Amino acid sequence: MSEARNFEKDLQQSNTPQIREAWERIFKLKFGEDCQINWKDDINLQKGLGTDITIVTKQGRRYSVELKSRNNTCYKDEKYIMEIISHVYDKEEKPRNHLWSKSGWIYTTTAEYIFHGTLNNDGTDFCEVIFYSLNPFKNESYKSEFDKYDNLWLPTVFANGNFQLTLNKLIPKEIIKKDSMEFWEWIK
Repeated sequence: MSEARNFEKDLQQSNTPQIREAWERIFKLKFGEDCQINWKDDINLQKGLGTDITIVTKQGRRYSVELKSRNNTCYKDEKYIMEIISHVYDKEEKPRNHLWSKSGWIYTTTAEYIFHGTLNNDGTDFCEVIFYSLNPFKNESYKSEFDKYDNLWLPTVFANGNFQLTLNKLIPKEIIKKDSMEFWEWIK
């Protein structure tokens, strides 16, 4: 298992002004220079709505979108994570007490689409991005399909001392492309 990440630090690094500008360049490549981008900056608003941004095209089509970024060590890895479930404990060290479990973002987001971007070496821009519809992955009928793919358990430590183990499935890009209703890709 990898070293536990610091949630607050990771969140801060993934939401810098440079990264926001990089995302906006990608949105305009996908939806056109004249698209309208509505950021959901308040964390409670994001959790309540289950989406990070809304993009409106010139034609008036509204897209609710979740944003995910991964570090450059994943570059050229043809697999992307889909978060299935998280288990939260009172501390990282064993023995520890299980506090609760929660469904992963694949099941809890209300977004229709996801942009999944790979950051460059210095974490200031993207070197590749995929965009895809979250259907059918969110559907109950797809749950058994996840069993076919490798597990990736990611540990996280929160400021309050709680420790989280998150089960992610490593889904090959070709499966995402084949099974999603809409797929788009950009490589620098």
